[in-house]
Formats: sequence, structure tokens, C-alpha cells
Amino acid sequence: MTEPNALPLRVVDALQELTAVPAVAPDIHAPRPALASSVEAVLARLATWSSDFAAGSAPATVKAVRSDWTQYLAWCEATGMTPLPASVDQLEAFLAAAIDKGRKRATVDRYLYTVGLVHVAAGLPSPSKDPDWPVKWKKLIRRLKGTGGHARKQAGELDSAGVETILATLGDSPRDLRDAALLAIASDTLCRESELVAICVEHLHHNRRRNTWSLHVPFSKTNQDGAAPDYRFVSLATIARVRAWQAAANITAGALFRPLGGRPKATGDSAEALLPQEVARIFRRRAKAACLENASSISGHSTRIGSANDLAEHGATGTQIQLAGGWKTDRMVSYYTRRSNAGANAMTTLRLTATSKKTD
Repeated sequence: MTEPNALPLRVVDALQELTAVPAVAPDIHAPRPALASSVEAVLARLATWSSDFAAGSAPATVKAVRSDWTQYLAWCEATGMTPLPASVDQLEAFLAAAIDKGRKRATVDRYLYTVGLVHVAAGLPSPSKDPDWPVKWKKLIRRLKGTGGHARKQAGELDSAGVETILATLGDSPRDLRDAALLAIASDTLCRESELVAICVEHLHHNRRRNTWSLHVPFSKTNQDGAAPDYRFVSLATIARVRAWQAAANITAGALFRPLGGRPKATGDSAEALLPQEVARIFRRRAKAACLENASSISGHSTRIGSANDLAEHGATGTQIQLAGGWKTDRMVSYYTRRSNAGANAMTTLRLTATSKKTD
């Protein structure tokens, strides 16, 4: 049963709204004998799965999957192709059409993921797992290169120097105090947008023996069930900014970062938190006001990227950065810090050693 606040996925509803093509091929076959093979059985499986998926996933994830699925169904209807099950050639044709429309690598990756996700949920073999798919995918990558859509766009970095530049421009108004605390804690903890807006006053912990502070992140993208204890470092300077914001907004418990202005907001401990997408707008607006060169590319993940590079340039290992930012593996750490690490590779050592010998 879908939770009251869960965003409906509408997988089955969307399939049943098709008019030009059947939603599921009548001669559909099950990949495993244990699964029923009728159209009705497939739709029933999808109905159960979509309800569970919507209830157990973040709203942004549900929104993305629903949007991508809608794009796939629109293409199927326009081309006369039955959505389920899709062949390898059909999946290739869909993604090729998306590339020709100017879709970038990240979007194509999402389309691929969503089509495969729904196939598996329906109990059908995903075309992306077919032995012939790797060759098809290489063709699509070459097609992406031809359109210039192969490069992944990374958000602009907001490192400690950039954060300090912004903080120097902020005053004592409630909005300035809130944004200063938000930027500072984002820089210290490397939290994602969704994690920042989920911070409550109760999540801040003081170690009196050492006079240090930490932030408990109960749930995250890589710790969705909260099973793994996740604590992040928070500096004394950041705590001072947080306390200044709390005093100005009279926040003693509950959501730490709350909206200001506009429609009347709930007050007290029951007030609602900022929305995740508002974090990016705040960071970008403050970066532009501080005249940072990369202000237009700033996103809600910019402090995460910037702090990862700060750590890399100060000698932290990939594992240390991974733990500081709550990454599940070091793959994204390597991706985010590739520019910083370019100045600390074997060639750097070789050239510095050669230069040192010449000066000796």
C-alpha cells in the first residue's frame, strides 16, 4: 500500500493509457517458469512493485523514474513499438533517438536504467542484460561522442576558499545567518542536499571531553535503512554559525534549516524544513553575489565536491575522503577529485625530482 505522502509512480496507469500500441505483447513469455506469463500477471506484478517502489524510494528518485518511463512510452507509441518486452534492437533504437534529440550521457544512462528496472520488476528479461547489448552500447557511446553529449557535466566546486569568500559577504540578517550556517555545515560534513535539509537540532552532538562536535546523519543515499552509524565532523566555527541562526530563528528542536519569507510558515519545533532543491538555489545565489567565477555552475553538491578536493590536496587518501563524505565506494571520490589528483601523480613526482636535481 502506498504511503499517504509517497509520490505515485504510475507505471501501470501510464501503460494502460497507450492507444496506438498494446501495453504488453500478447505472446509475452516468462524468463523463469515460476513466473506467470499472461499480460494480466505482468500488470499485476508491476502494480505491486510500483506501489512498493514509490513508498520505499526518495521522491526525487520516483520523479526521475516516472519521467524517464513516460519518455520511453511516448517513443513507443510514436514508433508503434510495444513497450514490454523490449528487444535489444528496440532499446538501442529508443536510446539512439534520445541521443539524436540532444540528450546527454547522464540522461541516456537514466533511460537505460529505467527501462531495465521496469522489465525486471515485470519479471521479464532486461534487454540491457542481453549478451548482445555491450556491442550495441559501444555504438551508442560513439553516437554520443558525435553529438558532443558523451561528457558528464560536473557541478562547479565550492571549496573552503570559495565558502569563506561567500561567508565574508554575509551579514546578521536571519536569512544571512541561515545561509552562512548552511554553507558552513555543508562544507564540513560533505552532506548531500537531501541530507542537509534533513538535519535536526538533535543530530548535533558535543564531545565535552575533547570539545569537538559531530553531525549524526541517520539516513543517506548510501545508508537508506540507517543501519550503519554515520557521523561527520563539524568545526567549532560552524557550530557558532549554527547557534547564531538558531537564536535568530528561535529554533530549539526539529528541522534546523527552514524557509524564510513568502507565505506564512509554521513556527516552533514543528516548522517544515527547506526542500532539497532550495539548497542549490541558495548556494548559487550566494556564489553570484560573492562574484565567484564559477557561480553559474554551482549546485547543491558543490560543497561536497569542493571539500573532497580540499581533502585530496591536503594528502587525504581515497578511503579517508570516502568516509568523510559517506560514499559507499571510492569510485565517485576518484571522479570528483581527478583534477586535484592530476597534480599529485607519478609524473608530478618525476618532474619535481628532476627539477630538484637541477637546482642542486
